[in-house]
Amino acid sequence: MKVSKLLKLHGMLVLTVHPDFTLAEAARRFTQSVGGRRFSLAVVTDHDDQVVGVISLGDISHTLGKHEAEAAKMLVKDVMTTNVFSCTLDENLEDVLKAMADKGIRHAPVIEGGKLAGLVARRDALEFLYQQASLDAAHLTDWLFRSDARY
Repeated sequence: MKVSKLLKLHGMLVLTVHPDFTLAEAARRFTQSVGGRRFSLAVVTDHDDQVVGVISLGDISHTLGKHEAEAAKMLVKDVMTTNVFSCTLDENLEDVLKAMADKGIRHAPVIEGGKLAGLVARRDALEFLYQQASLDAAHLTDWLFRSDARY
């Protein structure tokens, strides 16, 4: 199954922040819901929607614990992760999930044409695959045990 199918059926919602935002501004963005959802990771994009990094609530919390009051004025670009694992719409979702598990990450930005196109969240992807498998099992059961079968 392709990443594009997950995003088409599950949505392409992504929380984004700019690298020049302060951590206080970024933290405020995390308090806002996007499409009725809250996120624990924001994709850092420039003005052209190109991914330059990611920042998580954990990154902000860690920086606050380390730098205390000074952390609020620090910039996202000074705290964000810049070596970002990403995928494309045409990649196999199971392969992306395996790579995410191998790297110990829960989110992967989806890049298409050099720009942000969505986000694969491990939990959403696994729920989606489980639902697809359940539907497949239900169809198989229905086909195997139809009451109108003649022999």
